[in-house]
Amino acid sequence: MEVTTPGTSTIIKSYRYAIDPTPGQQRALLSHIGGSRFAFNHLLSLTLANWDENQARKDAGEEVTKDDYVDTGHFGLLRLWSATRDDVAPWWGENGASAYNDAAQRLSRAMTNFYKKRAKVPRYKRRGLGESVRFTNQAVHLTDSHHVKVSRIGEVKTYESTRKLYRHLERGTGRIVAATISRRSGTWFISFSASITALIPTTRAPERIIGIDVGLSTLYTGATTDGEHVLSVANPRNYQRRERQLAHAQRQASRKQGPRRGVAPSSRWKRANARVQKVHASIAASRSNLIHATTTRLAKNFDRIVVEDLNISGMVKNHSLAKHISDAAWGEFVRQLEYKTQWYGSVLVKADRFYASSKTCSSCGHAKAKLALDERQYTCEVCDLTIDRDLNAAINLARWPSSRTEGKPTSAGTHSVAGRGGEVRPSQQQLAGQAHPDEASTEAPPQLV
Repeated sequence: MEVTTPGTSTIIKSYRYAIDPTPGQQRALLSHIGGSRFAFNHLLSLTLANWDENQARKDAGEEVTKDDYVDTGHFGLLRLWSATRDDVAPWWGENGASAYNDAAQRLSRAMTNFYKKRAKVPRYKRRGLGESVRFTNQAVHLTDSHHVKVSRIGEVKTYESTRKLYRHLERGTGRIVAATISRRSGTWFISFSASITALIPTTRAPERIIGIDVGLSTLYTGATTDGEHVLSVANPRNYQRRERQLAHAQRQASRKQGPRRGVAPSSRWKRANARVQKVHASIAASRSNLIHATTTRLAKNFDRIVVEDLNISGMVKNHSLAKHISDAAWGEFVRQLEYKTQWYGSVLVKADRFYASSKTCSSCGHAKAKLALDERQYTCEVCDLTIDRDLNAAINLARWPSSRTEGKPTSAGTHSVAGRGGEVRPSQQQLAGQAHPDEASTEAPPQLV
C-alpha cells in the first residue's frame, strides 16, 4: 500500500456543546425558531400554490414556461420572503435575519432533494418537532472558552469548556461557518460547523492490522492477522435495559391530555413527556459515548481496520431482530471509523459483502456450506479447529483480502447464501429458522411473499 506524505488540509468539523440560556434568552430563541418555522411554511405554501396554478393553466391549454414557476433557490426564496413578509408577518423584525435565512436554506435544500428524486415533496413543519435555528458566521462568535455571543440573543453560557474550538479560533487555524441552536429533551445545545486547517498525518504502513466482527451478544470482536484476540466489547443493550423505564414514562404520559387538533396539551402532559424525552436522550448519549470511545481507540492504535460491509437496511427487515440491530448502531460505528481513520492516519477497509467470514475456517481456509446462527462455536470438519465464531470471523477479516479468491465465489456457496442481508430466492427461504438474537445474521432475512 502506498504511504502518503503529510500536509495541511482544510476540513469541516462539528462541535456540540450544551448551553444554559437565561429565561429571557430562551424566549428569544423560541421566537427565532418560531419565525424560521413560519417563514418555511409560508414559502412552502406559496411554492405549492404556484405549482397548482401552473398545473391548472396547463390543463386549460395555456403555455407555461420555466419563468412562471417560483424560484426555489436559496436567494430566490429570500427575495420572495422579503416581498411578502410585511403582509403576512408584521412582527418579522423582532427576530434576526438568520432565522429567515435558515428557513430559505432548508426549503431550498428540500426542494433540490425533491427535484433530484432523493426525497418526497417537503411537508409543513409542526411546532415542537425539530426545534432548531441556524445562525450564520457573522451572527455568532465565542467571547471566551465558556461563553458564546449570538446576535439578538446575547452572551450565552456553555455548560462545558469550548477550548478545543476556541484555541483554533485564537491561533487563526479555525473559522466558524455557522452555528445551530436546538432544544432536545428540555436541554439547549449549540452545534458549530467550523472550517479547520489541520495537518493530515502520514498514512501509516499496515503493520498493525485488525479485523472487526460486529454482533449482538459481543458488540465488537477484534483480532489480528496472527489470531490474537485484541478487542472484545460487550453489548450494553442500552435500549433494552431502559425499556421498562421508558414504557412506564410513556404510560404516564398517555394518561394525560396530550396535544391534538384544537386542544392544547396540559401542563402535566408536558412534564410527563419531558420524562420520556429524558430517557430517550440518556439512551442515545450512552450509545454515542461507547461508539466514539471505541472508534477513536481503533483509529489511533491500528494502521488498517477491516470491517464487514453489512446490508443493515435489509437486515432490519427481520422484525425479530430489528430492535436489537438498530440499538447496536453498526452503521454509525462504520461512519465514525470512516472519518476518524483519515484524522489519525489509519485506513479503513470494507470486506466484500458476500465474503463468508463466519463460515470460513481461520486455520485451514475450509468454508462450510451451512452454519446455523445458533452455533456459537465454529468447529472445522477438516482440521478440527474449535473457536468462537465471532473471533473466527474477526481473524478472517483481518486477513482480508489475502484470503480472497478474486472473481470466484467462495466454497460457502452462492452469493445469495453467503451474502449478509442479500436477496434470497423465495423457494430457498427458511422462514422457521429465525436469526439467533446474539449475532448479526450471515443469512439473508426472510422475505414474505
